[in-house]
Amino acid sequence: MNILDDFSLWMQKNTSLKDTSIYKYQRAINTISNEMLNANVISKSLFDMSLVELDIAVINILHNPSFIKKNTTGNNMYSNSLKQYRYYVLSCSDVEDTELKIVEQIEASKIGHTEKETIIKARIGQGQYRKDILEKYQNCCLVTGIDNVKLLVASHIKPWAICSNVERIDVNNGLLLSANMDRLFDCGLITFNNIGKMFISSFVGKENEKRLRISQDIIVDLKHTDKLLEYLEYHQDILFVK
Repeated sequence: MNILDDFSLWMQKNTSLKDTSIYKYQRAINTISNEMLNANVISKSLFDMSLVELDIAVINILHNPSFIKKNTTGNNMYSNSLKQYRYYVLSCSDVEDTELKIVEQIEASKIGHTEKETIIKARIGQGQYRKDILEKYQNCCLVTGIDNVKLLVASHIKPWAICSNVERIDVNNGLLLSANMDRLFDCGLITFNNIGKMFISSFVGKENEKRLRISQDIIVDLKHTDKLLEYLEYHQDILFVK
């Protein structure tokens, strides 16, 4: 069984997509991989990429003029298939192991000790990065209002693993969330638009929405800046899976 078959089985098990839609998504992701490889937008097949490599590839693909034209003609089927495939890869990946390898690369780099420590601490929401996020959001989860700091996470909007070192410690690239909300956001199961309105992935499920006490009616105060909205646009376009 190849990775496309695995992807199809995963969609059958984890989505409410009809078989016809699953087949279209399977063909779409294969077409994207082949066409973008032939156009030198990516250097290897999407099916041979790690999650970090895929995240970088998706950015380049979504900004490619020929893909944009094809996706528009196809009523966003191609971008939707990319998101579904990315979430499939996420579900199969060991994100912790990937980030630890990047930590090792940073530790082996020639940047200063203090800068290394600051960047690595930001990976787990500690150090100055965490202090800055806590201060910005006044020690409260922006969704639930939980104010016990031990239950709060300084969550990166653009994933730490694919950020530049500057982006990894940028307070504009962070939201303060309780653990449940952080996990949902980190997996692309919730996102927010520019005015703070929450959008919820179908992967969450209506019963879990009730258990989590979340809904599409929630509007939060992002305390946004132009830069934060840039990061959030990335989250909406790349990470959030409908």
